[in-house]
Amino acid sequence: MLDDMLIMTPGDKIEGRDVATGRVSWTFDASDFRDYTPPEEQLGATGDYVVAAAPNSDAEGDDPSGDSLLIFNGRTGTVLWQLASGPYGAELPTPFLRYLGVGLGRVFIRLPAVGVVRALDVLDGRQKWAVAMPAGCAYEAGDADEWAVALLMRCGRHSRLRVLEPLTGRLLWDREVFPLGNALINLTGGAIGLESDNAFTVYDVNGEQLYARTGDLMCTCMLAATGMGLLVVRQSNRSDTETMVTDVVNRRTGRIIVVSGQAGDLASAEAIEGRLYGWRRLGEDLRAFIVVMIDPATGRQTPVATYPGQLGLFHLGRHELLFNAPAPDEDTSVMVVHRLTPSRDLGAVSRGGVERGRWPDACALLPPSVLAAEFPGAGYTSRPRPAPPELGLDTPAGCDLMPDDDEHPVLTLSILWVGRTSNEAEAVLEAVTGSLDATPDQLIRHKPDVRLYVDKYLGTVVARAGDTVMRLDGVDDREAAVRLALRMARSRETAE
Repeated sequence: MLDDMLIMTPGDKIEGRDVATGRVSWTFDASDFRDYTPPEEQLGATGDYVVAAAPNSDAEGDDPSGDSLLIFNGRTGTVLWQLASGPYGAELPTPFLRYLGVGLGRVFIRLPAVGVVRALDVLDGRQKWAVAMPAGCAYEAGDADEWAVALLMRCGRHSRLRVLEPLTGRLLWDREVFPLGNALINLTGGAIGLESDNAFTVYDVNGEQLYARTGDLMCTCMLAATGMGLLVVRQSNRSDTETMVTDVVNRRTGRIIVVSGQAGDLASAEAIEGRLYGWRRLGEDLRAFIVVMIDPATGRQTPVATYPGQLGLFHLGRHELLFNAPAPDEDTSVMVVHRLTPSRDLGAVSRGGVERGRWPDACALLPPSVLAAEFPGAGYTSRPRPAPPELGLDTPAGCDLMPDDDEHPVLTLSILWVGRTSNEAEAVLEAVTGSLDATPDQLIRHKPDVRLYVDKYLGTVVARAGDTVMRLDGVDDREAAVRLALRMARSRETAE
């Protein structure tokens, strides 16, 4: 994405959309260009110019396909030039090529047949510099951006990391490294991440080691970097959990803050405009995720935005958040743009702009009188579960209802989300019920603003009453579960 232009690749087309309005500013059909194979593009940008790299089609199907490049102006959609990969092992002028990256007005490619890395001018494709791999060394992994061109090489029995200056191709440094198995290189914010099977190491572009960790588990790590700090998201070494842990590294002092638990279980790490961001689930019960800005000096997380439902973070821009969400037909997706606005009420940010008073007290939704009528002779005690602290609520977002005997069920009540509108709550309901095992006839509409969904096996009911989505677990009898869920919905309506 450029500052105010979103570049998208729907089908065979490439299009630019105005971020503020969503309107298409320009479009062209990428399949009209010979030897270019959409729609599996990898996009990169330097200034206003965008490189779309795609696997080159291979008529024979025997040799590696290589990459083909299409370079265009991201503001106007004007195609500047293209370069198609030739057959594997071919010499100039159309060699087999692999795309490395883009930055500083350069497009970086690798020519395996001749063992050369080249930088091409983004405006016309002319060669700016070429650097040969050292004799006796074979390429293993690499990446390139405006900070560096990093190449991992296998030289005999040793592995070496070679880093070049992107503008001129001048060698910055070269050192022996010790990756454990299959290695990947990731450049971001002036940092070079070297990831292998059980290890992750980060270097500064000047060669200083910033971070190193070797674990017992396979490393599926994420890295984001700015001039001030790093975010390294990695698996926990505990065998009893599948959650992630975030290491926040202060690049000035070298201090590492380990963030575990819900706050450290980030699903993404981003570096935008000199700031570090991540996004994660908001609490265990709530059906929403929260985007946070992370201070590299303290590890403190500041809420930036919250979005409910089964959505994925697509991109974080200077002033916007872009999400993609599955459409109702499940074959397409919907793009949602959220404007970032400063707010002193961070709880309101985490609640998606919903006022504190609109969140119900979970334990008040099923009062003792209702349970006494449904389960004669049973006494129940309410045990509130506090809401995540980011929400800034004084009332519980969940409630465990405990019987005073062994004959009656333990009930668990959870507020899944309170939407700004009933339509937003409906989207959350659809996302939640998609994970339950039920048939369409179990979607019960009692009146326009109350909907229930009953699982076939688990004794679970998900209800939407207006703008609020709730869940009830533990009731074995389906009819009793429906009655209690309707009572929850009435309690919510009465409270409003």
